Amino acid sequence: MKATIILSALIASLTGAAANAEPKAPPPPATELTAPAAATNPDQRYCLASEITGSRIKRRECHTATQWKALDIDVLALTK
Repeated sequence: MKATIILSALIASLTGAAANAEPKAPPPPATELTAPAAATNPDQRYCLASEITGSRIKRRECHTATQWKALDIDVLALTK
């Protein structure tokens, strides 16, 4: 009985030590461009898909080239 209690306490302390381990810095999000290179239509939308650390769901953001430029992102340079 005492051995079971001591063993349970030992296992609980070891799992607590693993949970308190210092986390590593997350890697920067990966982005990929999912739009054609040539823009003949001024309303052409460009979509950027990025992976968020800690999530399996990719985040997708779509805007026109003018809207991306307002956000300081040059999508036309990314397509080259």
